[in-house]
Amino acid sequence: MIVDKQIEKIAPPDGRQPAPGWAVGVLRNGKPVHVKGYGFADLEHRACITETTVFHAASLSKQFTACAVLMLAAARKLSLEDRASDHVPEMPACAARITLRHLLYHTSGLRDLWPLLRLSGWREMDERTEDDALEIVRSHEELNFAPGEAFTYCNTGYTLLARVVKQVSGESLRRFTGKHIFEPLGMTKTHFRDDHRQLLKGRAYGYTDGGPGRFGLWVPNFDLVGPTSLHTTVEDLLVWAGTLLAPRRSFAAVVAELLRAGTLNNGRRLGYGAGVGLGSHRGLNVVRHSGWDLGYVSHLALYPKRGCAVAILGNSCLLQPALRARQVAEVCLRGRFPGKPARHRTPPRALLSKKQGVYRHSRTGWALWIDPTEDGLALSYGRSTTGSAPKSYVPLVPLGRRRFLASDEVTEVIFDRGALTVRSEFGVDDVFERAVAAQGPRSLEPYTGTYRSRELGTTLDVGVRRGKGLVVTQRKGPVRPLSPAYADAFTDDNKATYIFGRDVWGEIDRVALSAERVHHLRFDRISVHNWRI
Repeated sequence: MIVDKQIEKIAPPDGRQPAPGWAVGVLRNGKPVHVKGYGFADLEHRACITETTVFHAASLSKQFTACAVLMLAAARKLSLEDRASDHVPEMPACAARITLRHLLYHTSGLRDLWPLLRLSGWREMDERTEDDALEIVRSHEELNFAPGEAFTYCNTGYTLLARVVKQVSGESLRRFTGKHIFEPLGMTKTHFRDDHRQLLKGRAYGYTDGGPGRFGLWVPNFDLVGPTSLHTTVEDLLVWAGTLLAPRRSFAAVVAELLRAGTLNNGRRLGYGAGVGLGSHRGLNVVRHSGWDLGYVSHLALYPKRGCAVAILGNSCLLQPALRARQVAEVCLRGRFPGKPARHRTPPRALLSKKQGVYRHSRTGWALWIDPTEDGLALSYGRSTTGSAPKSYVPLVPLGRRRFLASDEVTEVIFDRGALTVRSEFGVDDVFERAVAAQGPRSLEPYTGTYRSRELGTTLDVGVRRGKGLVVTQRKGPVRPLSPAYADAFTDDNKATYIFGRDVWGEIDRVALSAERVHHLRFDRISVHNWRI
């Protein structure tokens, strides 16, 4: 009862009635000790969230897709060393060396399909199918990096793995996982939704947050499975958590493979298994993964040495499920963590100011900004039109003179000799070197024009807008202001960097777009004009 009340304090009532919320489940020593819903699953009909409410679980889907692939490998119907093109003929020439193992561990180098769809003119609420995604795959002319050389989280790979399961087993991913995973485990309310028109009893609807007293419906309507589209309840997730913590004999070998860390070509171990993250929390190993899709969020965290699991499903885009799961674990495992909470040590203000500026990713050219705040530093991937830090930024709390912890309590930022390293929850290091911040070119007109991507068959228009400076737009997309980052590079308000290239005469003739999951996507200049809006 005391634990129940402490967990309830972690997610206080929204204050707006009715409001979306979350369902939380806790497993201890094989038994559920807390399973409860908070808030509303359907605001229009005021249906409350309960332990049996069905949520879209987003990227929690990946571990079940991975499990299906590993089952087929255990049955010797495929090998993880198979080339992806052996099972998916639609693969482009640049992907010839990609194996199923690369797809499982996000080391394929494929560009992520969601930003590519947006760049191709698709809107968030457009219907999308597996065939639409495969069309994007076929369009690849270059990879982000050579297979196995780096880690970049990639939904494209898991879309392909769903097709592999279908090709090898002769059954859809929905049918295969239902028959071999969900039915044997008794996960009666769990399935992959491959038809968004299907009615689903007890479903929570996803919502945007429009400000005081305002919410908007935000529900995925795509029929694309593998990286997403799992529908489940916290009750069923605790059954799955129990299987991962203490697998029955028929699942033991597959679970062991699921939790095995991937490696890069250089032998470096990743903090990522097959569809699951492998990290630590105050000295305890933790298996975890989050999900986010439009109006839904999710998180599942397992503490194997303590026989504990926390599952969270929510229908508000602002809920931070990973952070809340850590807070719930702190309550349920109080006194059982070998490590102490991170101590915040504020460095001298002068030292913080020296870290301010723009930094450039050493491989992709992606830019980020560091700014001092009252409590430490803030990280952002762009500037406002006035040149100040944007509203969307990540607070960094100091752990010492060089180490800072992001607000998610997982990501670390480490400064060293004019460079910084962003260490993700998956143990992947992205190195950024300090760059000379651009003050803004004397004239913006040399950058204006229309640029075309042969890979996507789409264009970007770059022009000048009164009061906003340089802006970029795409077909059906918003007009995004561009702020100078470093020489010939600009950032937008959506975590992307546009790096303009010059020909042998010094004239702008191309632009490369680099973001978190798409690197150096080339657009060639096809027309020059003084485009003004």
